[in-house]
Amino acid sequence: MTTNDDSPGRQFAQLNNAWPDSYAWAIEQMPGPAYCCSRHGHVVHSNGAAAKIWGEAQAASEIDRWDRFAALLDTDGNPLAKDVSPAARAGAGDYPPPTELFALCHDGQLRRVVVHAKPVFDDDGAIMGSLCCLTDVSEKRWLQDRARDAASAREDFLGMLAHELRNPLAPIMSIAALLQRRGADPATTKLAIVVERQTKQLARFIGDLLDASRVARPGDLKVEPRMCTEDDILALALDAVEHEVQARSQRLVVEVNDRDAELHCDPERVAQALGNVLCNASAFTPDGEQICLHIYVDGDLLRAEVVDCGAGIAAEDLPHVFEPFERRAVPPGRAPVGAGLGLTIAKGVCEAHGGSIQVRSPGLGQGTTVSLALPVAGTGA
Repeated sequence: MTTNDDSPGRQFAQLNNAWPDSYAWAIEQMPGPAYCCSRHGHVVHSNGAAAKIWGEAQAASEIDRWDRFAALLDTDGNPLAKDVSPAARAGAGDYPPPTELFALCHDGQLRRVVVHAKPVFDDDGAIMGSLCCLTDVSEKRWLQDRARDAASAREDFLGMLAHELRNPLAPIMSIAALLQRRGADPATTKLAIVVERQTKQLARFIGDLLDASRVARPGDLKVEPRMCTEDDILALALDAVEHEVQARSQRLVVEVNDRDAELHCDPERVAQALGNVLCNASAFTPDGEQICLHIYVDGDLLRAEVVDCGAGIAAEDLPHVFEPFERRAVPPGRAPVGAGLGLTIAKGVCEAHGGSIQVRSPGLGQGTTVSLALPVAGTGA
């Protein structure tokens, strides 16, 4: 007497026996979730890591389609039918790329996984099913989202702070200028000059905060190119650093090959970048020492190089000099100055013009060289 047993358990046993034992052994050795499916989508072998991520222990006779998740969704949150999942595509002989999906586990967790699936063939070249492994990227994506949200919140805060702090500066500067023009006594005039100078420095610092928030979002640092000369840029840049250099009795040596060379750029922005580099050089150079500035046209490039003999930068710190709020070096004999935004903004200005900036230093105590290259020379730029 014979019986026709088509129960799920017998079907599973037949499927399981069709797969070489080597697959079961290999899957068990894998540290991450791994499993294989028959060409009909039945899970034939799986390891403990797979059972854990699926959310519950599965009985060996239980038959699921292409995995044992409760449901799959694409990264936009749309339901994904199991029959078009990466495992099913591989089971049909396709080679799907690693695919990131949301997976609803049986314990109610919604996890983010990358599915790696490859087809498996028997010795005759017939499709047997698919071999799959999973990478759980839930925590990684969560951390990335948190970092992105934190960066966005910081940028929004800096932008708001800069706008709010800038409002009272205009009347302060107007009053200081008025006191100077009215011919007040020398003591009052001197105080008014100090107030005006310090207010200008505060305005520049607030502008740096606002620009730094824009630099963090590529394309948000706006430039308005127009025709100008090297001398236009140089005058603006030197105005930014003149007081610091004089206060520290430093010598600023300027070499320019052609002050009247025509450029097509945003002169205020380029001067801002160059002024930031010069201010950094002054801050980290000992009193009474020399700073050199070389500006020249090289083909369609405007090149500027600032060389100081100051604190220098350690080799391990060089890759981080353009990061905002980085102040790794200490000015000689001085407290740390600025907010660590000067080079961040200079880099943003250079890149907004299609140029670049490089920082070199032999090491601590051996000075620093900052080189800017901007393709802005000539009327056709």
